[in-house]
Amino acid sequence: MTKEAVQILVLNTKSGDVSFIDPADDAVAATVAVGDDPRDLVYAPAHGRVFVTLGGTDEVAVLDPVGRRVVRRTRVGERPGHVYVNPLGDEVWVANDGSAELSVIDAASGQSIATVPVGDGHHKIAFTTDGRLAYVTNIRSATVTICDAETRRALDTVAVVKGPHGIAVSSDDRHVLVCNNGAPVISVIGVTEGRVVAEIESPGRPNYVRVSPDGRRAFVAHKTAAVSVIDLDALAVERTLAVGAVPERIVFTPDGKLAFVNDTKGRDITVIDTAKLEVAGRIAVEAGGWHQGMAFGPDGSRLYAVNHGAGSVSVLDAARARVLKRLGVGRGPSNIIVA
Repeated sequence: MTKEAVQILVLNTKSGDVSFIDPADDAVAATVAVGDDPRDLVYAPAHGRVFVTLGGTDEVAVLDPVGRRVVRRTRVGERPGHVYVNPLGDEVWVANDGSAELSVIDAASGQSIATVPVGDGHHKIAFTTDGRLAYVTNIRSATVTICDAETRRALDTVAVVKGPHGIAVSSDDRHVLVCNNGAPVISVIGVTEGRVVAEIESPGRPNYVRVSPDGRRAFVAHKTAAVSVIDLDALAVERTLAVGAVPERIVFTPDGKLAFVNDTKGRDITVIDTAKLEVAGRIAVEAGGWHQGMAFGPDGSRLYAVNHGAGSVSVLDAARARVLKRLGVGRGPSNIIVA
């Protein structure tokens, strides 16, 4: 492997390893053991390292993707879950679900450099594009913690409605959208105001949110077989589309013209035309299951979709909306990234 080579990495939660897919021939090139109960992974490109949270040992495994090996293990808080790279690319933020805190890791050294107290429960993190602020959902506390990402400290706590989970910051850094998984409401926090400035009524159980590449809209996956499209100027639902039974992830083609939505309870991926705001088709894949990631390959033409229940990855031709290949990986695959 050269430093310029790009690979697709699949986190296998039940077999405790990472599968490396070579996009040149769409074959599994290697499998690397990482540890007990891996939960999430992220790539820090500026430093050429992949960080994997290990819920079973309260650690983060640091991988060299070129050498395909674990080079370090870093102790963090209890039951680390989701993991993120800050917009500057120099720090990795780990959400510790069991200890109501975040661990901040230096991306270059892999060392833990700070601990930030937050609320109780499972967490997701969203940064402003300038890297100045971080917003953290606290699902059991029904709050969002606002953090100063530069000084690595909590600034304030904002109460939302119930079960906050998915979170995203608008491209212009004006608004933070919070999915209340326990209510048919999306809370909007004003970045300048530091408080809830709007509550958007929506279909039930909003769970995951992505801002479109053009920054005009947010697409929200609801655990009630729907995707709502939010006009970010009006802060209102513009359209609601029927998708699979329990959608969880949304990804956009590099040009933003299509959105792909998986279904954790079914065997289809729904394709949405983002200009017409209508369902353009459905692609049959394999068995569903929780935490099914999707990622585009390096040239943006192929979509790699995890099939958690089948232990596989479907390789899709995005433009033609069809499956090209099936790849067997480890047991319980979940997240998938390009590194």
